[in-house]
Amino acid sequence: MAVPLAWKNLTADKQRLAMSTLGIAFAVLLMLMQLGFRNALVDSQVEIARQLNADLVMVSSAKFQLNRLEPFPRRRLYQALSVNGIVSASPVYMELPGAFWKNPRDRTTHRIRVLGVDPDEPVFLSPEIASQLRSLRRPDSLLVDARCRTHIGRALPGEYTELTRRAVRIAGEFSLGTDFLIDGTAITSENTFFNLFPDYRAADPQLSRVEIGLLRAAPRVALDDLRVTLNRLLPDDVTVLSRDKFIGMERDYWMNESPVGLVFNLGTVVGFIVGVVICSQILFTDLAEKMPQFATLKAIGYENRYLRGVVLRQASLLALFGFVPGVAVSWCLYRAVAGMTGLLMRLGLELAATVFVLTLAMCLVSGWLAVRKVLAADPADVF
Repeated sequence: MAVPLAWKNLTADKQRLAMSTLGIAFAVLLMLMQLGFRNALVDSQVEIARQLNADLVMVSSAKFQLNRLEPFPRRRLYQALSVNGIVSASPVYMELPGAFWKNPRDRTTHRIRVLGVDPDEPVFLSPEIASQLRSLRRPDSLLVDARCRTHIGRALPGEYTELTRRAVRIAGEFSLGTDFLIDGTAITSENTFFNLFPDYRAADPQLSRVEIGLLRAAPRVALDDLRVTLNRLLPDDVTVLSRDKFIGMERDYWMNESPVGLVFNLGTVVGFIVGVVICSQILFTDLAEKMPQFATLKAIGYENRYLRGVVLRQASLLALFGFVPGVAVSWCLYRAVAGMTGLLMRLGLELAATVFVLTLAMCLVSGWLAVRKVLAADPADVF
């Protein structure tokens, strides 16, 4: 019966095992927090895009990021509606820099994001939002995000506050969450939106400035062909995207174009390097103390392949021992950060699997570096 030498080496000194586990767990925590913040950044930014109910999405040709305002004339939606296969075209208005929300508790003022929609259109996929849209028919009514940042002040249904120096009534709440740019979101009818922000209204409704157009197609229509047709027929100041492409545009911007994505990716790399250093020191110290035992194994005929396997198995076990507490602590921190900031901190299976692979690779790299000391050991020199 084979002796589990790697297991015996690792568990022989319980105090050292505990300290080694904490070291690896720290590296796991670093990587999970960096990737968690990166994913929260991306997921929070695209969450509102995911909630929009559309087969195709119309935006300005100059638009490359959701919260960057690039409106286009509403006339383009009427033109799209005339194309065979399009059954509805709903506008979404958006205001950011001029939307000043007054905290109903301490009366301080903060910028938020305000969306204006037609309350009679199925604009949102979220049942929570869709079920409350008709309450926005009442003038100066809002739906507000219950997960807004605490400093802007949560207003409960039925309460009154001010938005852009206009008294507004809170008709209901929904759960969306904040992101790295937005502290809170409010939804109102397009009529109330025009009352709040008259610059978006035009004497000719076709010239009103729309931020996003939601196009819904007839059943069994080939969406790719319809998108190509719309882009060919419509003027160059707008472009029509598939819903997935629209979401992907936002995701790609934050992952690849924004420096914030680069910072968190770099932080993950730093966490990996820190883990390699920690794990290498752990293994080097342990192997140095057990060098006579390894030299004895070499002297009685065990090949380098066996010794290398022992060290790499020990490194793999160390990765497993450190990964579990690292994930447990990260899960607690994820919940705490999500509660305090409203960000979508999600510790899903895919993220956990990614970090486990990184942890295993980190420990195996360390083991490969450390095993050279064992392979270079000469039994005659040791004894």
